[in-house]
Amino acid sequence: MIDCGADASSVFNDIQNIYNTFDKWHERLLTSRLEEESIHNMLEISLPIFNNPMVVVGMDFTVIAKAGDTKGLFNEPVFGSTDETYGYVTRLKKDEIYNSVREKDEAFLFPSMITGTSSFCVNIKKHGLTTHRLMLLDMNIPIDEDYGFLLEFLASMIEHAISHKVPQKSEHNKSLHSILSTILTDRTADYVTTSQRLDSLGWFSRNEYLCLVLQITNLDQKNLTETAICSYVENAVPFSCAFPHKKNIVIFVNMTKAKMTLNGISERLIYFIRDSYFKAGYSRVMVGHFNLRRQYLQALVSLDLGERKNPSMWSHKFNDVAFDYILEQSTRRLPGYMISHEKLLRLKDVDEFQHTDYMHTLKLYLDNHLNAVKTAKDLFIHRSTFLYRLEKIKSLLETNLEDPEENLYLMLSFRFIEMEEKNENKDIKIKK
Repeated sequence: MIDCGADASSVFNDIQNIYNTFDKWHERLLTSRLEEESIHNMLEISLPIFNNPMVVVGMDFTVIAKAGDTKGLFNEPVFGSTDETYGYVTRLKKDEIYNSVREKDEAFLFPSMITGTSSFCVNIKKHGLTTHRLMLLDMNIPIDEDYGFLLEFLASMIEHAISHKVPQKSEHNKSLHSILSTILTDRTADYVTTSQRLDSLGWFSRNEYLCLVLQITNLDQKNLTETAICSYVENAVPFSCAFPHKKNIVIFVNMTKAKMTLNGISERLIYFIRDSYFKAGYSRVMVGHFNLRRQYLQALVSLDLGERKNPSMWSHKFNDVAFDYILEQSTRRLPGYMISHEKLLRLKDVDEFQHTDYMHTLKLYLDNHLNAVKTAKDLFIHRSTFLYRLEKIKSLLETNLEDPEENLYLMLSFRFIEMEEKNENKDIKIKK
């Protein structure tokens, strides 16, 4: 930096200029903090010192402030809230290096292998846990790691600013999230008042709504990526409101304003859900505010039953599991064999002791809407043979199979018996 032939006076002046530069920066930062200026202003003051763009990001990927040209890398309010950057978040949360430096105390260099840009970072903590990160991006000039103590000083100033004034969401979003969250958490909430508050935000009682529950991974909970997930969904689905709730992400969509169908939303989110290893449960689309909590419960049922019924699928809709839900609710207090048609159980015993095929025959007959010709064909027997067998079945059941309600009861009983047999097989496997 200093010419070898320089005299002592020149050397002294050059060194003094260096001290003056950093003294001035130090003074301006302190003044900025005392006057409660923004974190963005603190970064702007620091740009001439580091000569590279800087970003302060929450560990939930919320972009708190930035200065300098980041070349589009941190243009979103939440990093990962669009298709362009969500992939970065997905890779970061699985990265060993990213997780290993999560609670690091001193400045550290983070490689460029994920975002394409390396960075010099300092973790900002609260109560000993990292809540934010100051990042000096390696874009204009090569990063000098000797500047680590300066970056740590800047981080300490930012930590003080954050601890005294935490950035908040916009009032509109904050209010909508708060109201919908209260609907789920406070069962004593006044629904009339809640409805009026939603009306005031443009979510009217005459509108149609959908609820979606995303089951996220433990990795997402550990890496605080819920905010990025919520922001991504709100960007992908118009007029949606997403927020964390009980280790899941709950999303309500104003379908009237969004002008979308349930299938349209499912198709828009399916690759995002699959690539993030999430599972999703969808409620039905319903009108008004008074069913919002019930729609949330529908979505939970879809997620739970759908996972058990088709575990290989990423998304489950309530209409696909509604009948299974009815069957499960019917057998909550009494086992299936105790609420099944009593005569059908006798028919089952006859099959077991006499090696007949009455149960299978009756089920096919009911499934074929009492069509004797089709049932005989499905059984590969002559029609007269089938009719003879059917008379035996009617005799054992003591019914003529002409009562629609009794036929419905018989069909439900077949499902109850199948459920009991599945449970018995599970118990046998567990014992083995």
